[in-house]
Amino acid sequence: MRSSSLLKHITPFLNRTWYRHASGLAQSELVLHNNPVLPLIDFSAFASNDETNHYPSDMIEKLANACEHVGFFYAIGHGISNELLLRTLSVTRQLFDLDLKIKNQYASRLFVNSSNINYQSGGLGRGYQSIGENVTNSRRDRHEGFDLYRELDSNHPLRLQFNEKNLTNKTLPDYREMAIGWNLWPKELPLFKETITEYTTAMLQAGARVMRAIALSLNLPLNYFESTFNDSFWVIRCIRYPPVSQNKIQSPEYGEGCGEHSDYGWLTFVNQDLDSHNCLHVRTNDRSKATYISADPIVVEEQIALTCNIGDIIAFITKNKYRSTRHCVVSPVKPARSRISTPFFF
Repeated sequence: MRSSSLLKHITPFLNRTWYRHASGLAQSELVLHNNPVLPLIDFSAFASNDETNHYPSDMIEKLANACEHVGFFYAIGHGISNELLLRTLSVTRQLFDLDLKIKNQYASRLFVNSSNINYQSGGLGRGYQSIGENVTNSRRDRHEGFDLYRELDSNHPLRLQFNEKNLTNKTLPDYREMAIGWNLWPKELPLFKETITEYTTAMLQAGARVMRAIALSLNLPLNYFESTFNDSFWVIRCIRYPPVSQNKIQSPEYGEGCGEHSDYGWLTFVNQDLDSHNCLHVRTNDRSKATYISADPIVVEEQIALTCNIGDIIAFITKNKYRSTRHCVVSPVKPARSRISTPFFF
């Protein structure tokens, strides 16, 4: 999506199935129910944007069914190496292993006001959040986060319209901090910026593959959506979910690792620790007594699959034909280690 449109949209800010006794968004015990899996879809054929190529009709039909009835699927043939996916998770774990005093030097709360943003760092939402700072459904989430947004070039039209001469211009939209902000790259971990930059490039290419397939699944031309995301305002949220004791899963202070929600963009790609089990829960219906599937990571023919879900924008433009499915993350239970995830919002 073009930066101006997506910024405007987001500024207001396997294996198991679970049955939740729920009333509204109340938190309650999850009980094992049965064993379905998410659809598995191979996007290898969509590496090219050549409209003269042959694209597999059975795969396109399978994708349409997944988008319409589930809203989540496993993606292989995405073009991203296992090495890069694992390296991204590793350097993210190293980031969160830094001393809290160091992490707080990059805290997003330091840049809430425009006056604190300079030409080197800061900007609404960018940077570190400690456990409990992120809130979903009025409850504190039990995770640490580090947010990175697309940085606009210094001569980008959006950045230029928010220059110092226009600070008092009331006709401009209200996302100045996002448009002019810069990411906070920890100097203590130079490999983090290098890896995330490589990861971003690869994820944008993967997103383009999936969007070509989605276009065909909607009986549109292969490159129909290309002009809407060729200036994409992407977001990465690096996350660590600490493990909790079984007797502390229910807490008056905290909700889930991340409370139930849908995602605001076009697509979300989840890269998560391969030993992460029973954490990412995908809701399969909209009734109060909801069924969930646990979208555990899978490896298919030695290739790490990405967990992909439809975002609110695709649901909106398809008039909810394609589902932006609600989901949540449950904290890992000790003795499991903390869960690292680096979702990419395309």
